Amino acid sequence: MTYCFIIVLTIYLTSRTDLMHENLTGVMAIEKYHNISILFIIFCACFFAYKTHAIYKKTFVHNRIYNIVIILTAVIMIVGALSPYTLNSRDFFSLLHVYCSMLSCLSFLCLLWIYTRKLLLLDITLYQSLHWFYDLSLQFLAILTLLFAKVNSYIEILFAFLVCTYLFMIEKRIRQKN
Repeated sequence: MTYCFIIVLTIYLTSRTDLMHENLTGVMAIEKYHNISILFIIFCACFFAYKTHAIYKKTFVHNRIYNIVIILTAVIMIVGALSPYTLNSRDFFSLLHVYCSMLSCLSFLCLLWIYTRKLLLLDITLYQSLHWFYDLSLQFLAILTLLFAKVNSYIEILFAFLVCTYLFMIEKRIRQKN
């Protein structure tokens, strides 16, 4: 249910501006949606970190380094959300916002990629049932990013869909297995 909430709210928030030319940063510039956007990103960062940690722990892929990276990724995403962004500006906080947002999203994707590759060694049947979705979604996300030449609302919607759906699939497969 929380996964659906995240996807629906992502679609709702990103659709408050032009989907092709803006993203959540543009929505955050609208006073009416500023606070809800920040709270939503903080919620997503905490939720993704919690769920990523949980799947790492359930399949024995975790260690202290992964725990630190997961927490650091969530903190970086929150810092990115809290950093004010000025359109077409190169000031410190605008750059901090952009780099933290990008780095945290890439980090979550990398953590899920590492998890998927570790499954190949630990549980081949779980790996075979999951990797196709993640690999194809990641390729589609990369192609769209290259096609649009920037991160727009479509990319953010796809990111939320990919992470939520993949985490849900992993949890479902683990529950079926146990």
